Amino acid sequence: MKNTLLISSLFISSMVSANPLLGSWQFVEGKYATNDGYVTAKAPEITSVKLITPSHFSYITQKQGNFHYAGGGKYVLQDQQFIETFSYGNVPSLLGKTMAFDYKLEGDLWHHTLYENGKLVEAEIWQRIK
Repeated sequence: MKNTLLISSLFISSMVSANPLLGSWQFVEGKYATNDGYVTAKAPEITSVKLITPSHFSYITQKQGNFHYAGGGKYVLQDQQFIETFSYGNVPSLLGKTMAFDYKLEGDLWHHTLYENGKLVEAEIWQRIK
């Protein structure tokens, strides 16, 4: 029994160290491309919580206290990229879409950026919820 617990603990520990994004995150700020340039968003006007499990992500977002959008699906980490594929949500244009975000962690902050055709499309900062 002790050996089983030790092996399980080591396995879980290696999964956490292999995937530093596991857990709960809250939105801090973002920058988003539009046809006219960029718009920014910051908490507390926009609030969002993102949950990362070993295989899936999900999020729910409010704007000024009202439901704005939600979504999620599967993801993989590969070469410092968080590659997400939307399986569900209330934004039809995202369903089935795969996006590869470059990411880096600085303490409890998760920075991720999305480029398409060399142009910045989205840059967000999330903070780990403890």
